[in-house]
Amino acid sequence: MAGTATVEDFEEIVEWAYSTLPQKVRKLPDFPGIQVVDEPPAAVLEEISNREKWHRGTELLGLYSGTFRTRRSHGEVKYAPDLIFVFRGPILRCSRGDLRAEVKRVVWHEVAHWLGYETEEEVNALGL
Repeated sequence: MAGTATVEDFEEIVEWAYSTLPQKVRKLPDFPGIQVVDEPPAAVLEEISNREKWHRGTELLGLYSGTFRTRRSHGEVKYAPDLIFVFRGPILRCSRGDLRAEVKRVVWHEVAHWLGYETEEEVNALGL
């Protein structure tokens, strides 16, 4: 059975999930914005399916878009703003139990990518 939550309730859950991150991570000056989106764009799904071990029909729950912290120079290079996207529809469809726990897992997973854990295998090894 899929989970249910209004847009407002879902956004509150995402804010709660953010608040569970360690303070030293949340307070980093370059912490990415987090945006709730109903569905991942088709172009994003196409790009991911072309570059990763991704199976069509698999739900994309979240996405980090930006430059991994570990790949940034400390000079005067300007980077596009980092964003974490949390996809409401897929999470609601895949949620089988505790919606808060699932959203927290997705947020922490995408933050791990931002911190420099680039592959799904690396992030999954963290238990995220």
